[in-house]
Amino acid sequence: MLTTGEKPGVGTYKCANCGTIVGLDDPEDTLSPCPSCDNTEFEEVCYLCENEASVSGEFGRDFSFVRCETCGKYYLGEPSMWVRHYREEAPREKRTMLSAYTRERFEHGGEPPVLGYPDEDIITGYANKTLAEKLENLIWYATRKSPQFGDSILLEAEKDYPITYSLSPEGFTEILNNAIAQKLIESTESGFKLTEKGWTIGTELMKRREGGQP
Repeated sequence: MLTTGEKPGVGTYKCANCGTIVGLDDPEDTLSPCPSCDNTEFEEVCYLCENEASVSGEFGRDFSFVRCETCGKYYLGEPSMWVRHYREEAPREKRTMLSAYTRERFEHGGEPPVLGYPDEDIITGYANKTLAEKLENLIWYATRKSPQFGDSILLEAEKDYPITYSLSPEGFTEILNNAIAQKLIESTESGFKLTEKGWTIGTELMKRREGGQP
């Protein structure tokens, strides 16, 4: 937990009391009390989803390396530029599409991507995903998480919504309900599991995307 008076570096920080986001765009900036509630404790958060994350400068002074349960792993070029301009200029919808991109790379085992400013091509590509593509990615993800057919898995809307290219956890839940309605996934006491139909589709997706069985 960070407190008022510290110089944590360039980044985005969330008030531990009310959730207000504060951006620091200079390494010498000092955390001030929360502008909304005067609280003095903050946590560092992801540049994209603004959930708790680990952020470091491993890639050099002009890059930040981010590890986030929602977005996976990525490098951000010119983080001070992001905090100073893009975070305020880009609506949540755009940042969420970048979350979808970085999380997908992470789940496929790819190298953490380097995000620039403003990555409009990536944003447009992910914003145009169809309902069928969203549903397909959910089934692929559920199959990948299942050690074998019939196993129960956790599907957590709060952190998994980028998997379905959704703008919010509510969007993820809509896709999940769609999968349940199509009898591809069913709920269990401890989570969810793929139906036989869903497992068949999922294993085919695994072969096509990764060249192997789950």
